[in-house]
Amino acid sequence: MLNNDNNKRSKILHSQLPLAAIVVVAVCVYLAHKFQTSALNETSVVNGIGNSCNFVNETCEFLIDDKLSIASFSIAPEVEESVTVKLLIPEGEVIESAWIEGVNMYMGKIPVLLDNVETGQWSGWFMLGSCSEPVMKWQLRLNIEGKDNPHYLYFVTQQ
Repeated sequence: MLNNDNNKRSKILHSQLPLAAIVVVAVCVYLAHKFQTSALNETSVVNGIGNSCNFVNETCEFLIDDKLSIASFSIAPEVEESVTVKLLIPEGEVIESAWIEGVNMYMGKIPVLLDNVETGQWSGWFMLGSCSEPVMKWQLRLNIEGKDNPHYLYFVTQQ
């Protein structure tokens, strides 16, 4: 009698297994779609800092130690295009190094080759690599002389 009950339960479980697998796959597809859609709709990256760039005439404002700084780009950043950037930072600040990193996908460190034009004004260029993400979030990391923590400017590229 016990074997007969186990066989019935086993047959019921085996008949329900394909349905359970379909439900699990459907939930995974839904969550992946929801994640991709949120990435497309999200135009700013807030990482506790809030220095997200919404370009206005290829220019955006960001903060360095609560002081206004401005980044002007020759074109809105695009992958595989040489982009010139001019930075106006608070007077007395010196940029030790700068690079760009992918936020939602590892892309290595992309150097930003900067020259000090005059006090508080820097000019340089960079080239972003292409990736498989339709919407890529980037962070421009500025290492300021004498500061323990770097400062970031976030922006997004779309393919």
